[in-house]
Amino acid sequence: MDVGKKIKKFRTAQGLSQKELAQRSGMSEPAIRNYELGNRTPSDKQLEKIAGALGVSIYAISDPNLENYYGMMHALFYLEDEYCIIPKEIDGQIYLSVENKNTVSTSVSNMIRSWNSEFEKLKSGEITKEEYDIWRYSYPRITAERLHEELKKMKNNTEK
Repeated sequence: MDVGKKIKKFRTAQGLSQKELAQRSGMSEPAIRNYELGNRTPSDKQLEKIAGALGVSIYAISDPNLENYYGMMHALFYLEDEYCIIPKEIDGQIYLSVENKNTVSTSVSNMIRSWNSEFEKLKSGEITKEEYDIWRYSYPRITAERLHEELKKMKNNTEK
């Protein structure tokens, strides 16, 4: 989800109009509208103002920055919202799990199973690290590409 869509998501969740968000953030209504439409990209300073006005972290509305822990956590929160990926603790160990709620999460679960299968082959010595890396960096292959297209279609159908 791009920055503009995230701004709109949090704004509408709070029942704010673009004008109200603009007033709260000390910006103009056209600026907020253009950010939400994707016509313009807010600077970091503008994102800070908008995040403050919405009462959310700048990491929640900005593009994912996996270079720091907070950005990584907000990327995980996004995966929770979009793909039902949640944390689970089993015997003191934290895992990420796909909560199978719908066809989208089921597809994601199948993709991760495929990844796990290749990873298990690596751990058992069935394939080399080089073969594993070739699999990872050439993913998705034809079958995965078809699955990805199905996933997009299913997600679009659930958003309608």
